[in-house]
Amino acid sequence: MKYVIIGTGGAGVSAAEAIRSVDKDSELTMISSEDTPPYSPCLLLYYVEDKAMKDHLYWKGKDFYEKLSVNTVLGSQVNRIDTSRKRVTLDSGEEIRYDKLLIASGGKVTYPPIKGLDLNGVFTFKTLSDADNIHKWLEENDVVNGVVIGGGFIGLDAGEALQKRGVNITIIELLDRLLPRMLDKEMGNIVEDIFEEHGVKVLLKSKVSEIIGEESMGRKVKGVKLADGRILPADIVIIATGVRPNLDFAEKSGIKTNRGILVDEFLETSSKDVFAAGDVAESLNVVTGKEEPILLWPNALLEGAIAGYNMLGYKLRYYGSDNQTIIKVYGVPVVSEGVQEGDAIKYFDAKNKVYKKMYIENSYIKGYILINTMKNAGLYHSLIRKKEDIQRFKDIILTDRFNIGTFLKDSLLQQYTSQYLNHMDKMYMSKGCLV
Repeated sequence: MKYVIIGTGGAGVSAAEAIRSVDKDSELTMISSEDTPPYSPCLLLYYVEDKAMKDHLYWKGKDFYEKLSVNTVLGSQVNRIDTSRKRVTLDSGEEIRYDKLLIASGGKVTYPPIKGLDLNGVFTFKTLSDADNIHKWLEENDVVNGVVIGGGFIGLDAGEALQKRGVNITIIELLDRLLPRMLDKEMGNIVEDIFEEHGVKVLLKSKVSEIIGEESMGRKVKGVKLADGRILPADIVIIATGVRPNLDFAEKSGIKTNRGILVDEFLETSSKDVFAAGDVAESLNVVTGKEEPILLWPNALLEGAIAGYNMLGYKLRYYGSDNQTIIKVYGVPVVSEGVQEGDAIKYFDAKNKVYKKMYIENSYIKGYILINTMKNAGLYHSLIRKKEDIQRFKDIILTDRFNIGTFLKDSLLQQYTSQYLNHMDKMYMSKGCLV
């Protein structure tokens, strides 16, 4: 049996581990456009802050491929897949045969339609090579001012890392709040305050029209022009305007796609013996009931493991995921899940700077946001997934009085054991990007 995995991120690594947990001997090949051992993109923030942190990026060890007896094809791009002949063709023309194939090619950066993206000093912040290039630029140039275009979690990581390196940072966000996919306006304002307390300037509802360079100085970036005519000085610019599934070669290969690669309940694509997992796949969002890409690390790990076992011949169903996101902002945990629909209830402890908000519709949790606490996040997660009626807990659900003990005391809920809840907490919290 020949197993081939395209991608060495979270989904690809989890799939490889699942395969090797059962099949120690069959040929296993991993293909990646990057020439590096598997690393966690969640830790790039800390590496940009401190170059000595680089070895900590390799969450499975630098010897991961050797430990799992993996054949590697690194630094190579996949051009297309011949599903009838079961061949993966690289840009070099080399062909790799497979019996079972996993596409775990992750996501790629989306760029805004503006001039100046090709200037020296303009970077993305998604890969290890991005972080290496940023380090080199900071070391070789006098970088005083920086602009981050995009106020999502990648942009906030980049802004925090550069500010801690002594760069004067401005974050520009097109919408009316930071972390617009995670937070509502009120909670976004709290995160904005945290950045401004650390000297980071935030410009909301602002659009960049051009990145300006200096031709006489080697086409180095020197500023960012906004749509209203303002020009911000910048010696470095980070593009963090979004990520989308990296599925170009899958589309060329006749594999069915929508916003991501379409998969069935076993994560198999429209082509037999070809599976997809992680950021590149389109799967069920259990909160919204819609099929969509969920570009999050915990989801990639879970899907990768299930796909790996199914490549072995198991029939493990993937029941869907959601958009639970966990990040840290200057050491402050920010947790968000679900959608911001329905009636909002709040619990704010200004003294301890703890902020909780929950959206409830017809006695069901639609979403929640926590800032500076993670208490009950795993329990809230389980309540959302089980679509549990929480009307009887509504008055205390955001207070410290509500916990797993309170939940299990209710006679109607004995079917949901603490073992199940602990399993869900472990699955979704310990594998998150929070470090």
